[in-house]
Amino acid sequence: MSNSNAKSYASRALAVLLLLLPASPHGARATTPAPAQGEPLPEAGVAQLVERVRRGALGADEFAKAIAVGHALVAGRRFGEAAELFDALVLVRPSDRAALYGAALATFNAGRAAEAVPLARRAADAALAEGRGRGRERDAADALVLLAVVLAVRGDGDGALEASARAAALAPDNFDARLTHGRALYGAGDDLAAARAFRAAAALRPGDPRPLFFLASALERAGDDAGALAAYRELAAAQPRASEGHLGSGALLVKRGGAEAEEGVRALARAVEIDPDGYEARVTLGRALVARGRAAEAVEHLRRAAALAPGNPEPHYQLSLAYRRLGRREEAAAESALVKRIHESRRSGAPPPRPKP
Repeated sequence: MSNSNAKSYASRALAVLLLLLPASPHGARATTPAPAQGEPLPEAGVAQLVERVRRGALGADEFAKAIAVGHALVAGRRFGEAAELFDALVLVRPSDRAALYGAALATFNAGRAAEAVPLARRAADAALAEGRGRGRERDAADALVLLAVVLAVRGDGDGALEASARAAALAPDNFDARLTHGRALYGAGDDLAAARAFRAAAALRPGDPRPLFFLASALERAGDDAGALAAYRELAAAQPRASEGHLGSGALLVKRGGAEAEEGVRALARAVEIDPDGYEARVTLGRALVARGRAAEAVEHLRRAAALAPGNPEPHYQLSLAYRRLGRREEAAAESALVKRIHESRRSGAPPPRPKP
């Protein structure tokens, strides 16, 4: 599978990872009733709570309940309100690990990654200090996972690798720690170590598509096509209505060629059926059909791929081949000219040319 598709899936998996972090990872869940399911927290009530926090008017139990309210806001994707509440809680108790963790999580999800970095570091430090004293290694691992994710998004791969490694060492049975460490290793180019981390994550949560996808990607990049194919097939079986497993196995089977290529074409067609607007599946299927003398079938997929990524020359190049094999010389020449103009625009920095409708 191409790096572009892997990055696309990775970004979606990152969002899922953050939303699946424990809703209240620092103990507030036990003493705080959750809001009624489906009952939104009123904005005015949140604002009043923030004011009470700022006045220092909360006792210990109320502080714990405010932490739970903040996590409920995060779960409801009300990140700005959650960040405001957690910021107030941190001002009152600057070393409270639960408040720091919530502030980092909400601030990051609010799109303020730079501000989340120091909060995540403080949350990790506080959790590590308390974890050593009370045997709460999992809480410390959760904080380190969050720190690793924030650092990775900020482009600090080394910092993400260090934080995730500490998290995995502290809590080897923590799924998020193993998955995040694998992703950090993958980003660092250590595919074999990444594969081991992804296997560990997959064993902790069988059927979850994320470690299977990244395992397959790591093995494929490491040159282990057989292992990658097995992982892609397992992903397709676990998530038959998601396109990634079908796309990955299809692309790999087509690349291997021989008798397996036709199975690969069918898998790619299934990926397109599931996600008609998936560029990678469209262009890969179109390319495979052209290579197998099925140019007429390829045109539809390549035209759609060109519409999805107008600045990419690949679908236009494949269209030029398809049209030439179909005897449609003028259209083939037009696509070849478009490929040339796209390459020229890339060199000059100009916007890519648009094909004529």
